[in-house]
Amino acid sequence: MEMTDLPDKDDHAAIFRFAMSFNGYEEFGSFEASADAARSGDRSSLKMLRNELFSRRERAVIAIATVTSPYTASYYHYCGSKFLASHISHG
Repeated sequence: MEMTDLPDKDDHAAIFRFAMSFNGYEEFGSFEASADAARSGDRSSLKMLRNELFSRRERAVIAIATVTSPYTASYYHYCGSKFLASHISHG
């Protein structure tokens, strides 16, 4: 995968699918290693960017799973998609 394979920043569904296609736990060997890498803010490689998106997605999934209101769940999904879009840059 290369930087040109990143989804369009305005295609929130594609960004979510992109985030779903990576497992930081497998790539980094553990929850702790993946979380540490995501918190580092290092976006110098596609692997690090994908891990940060993975981490954000995991937090969003947990938040959505604890919500009982469909309206609130939709809001979380919208906010998560907007966050992912704002952190993908082509260049």
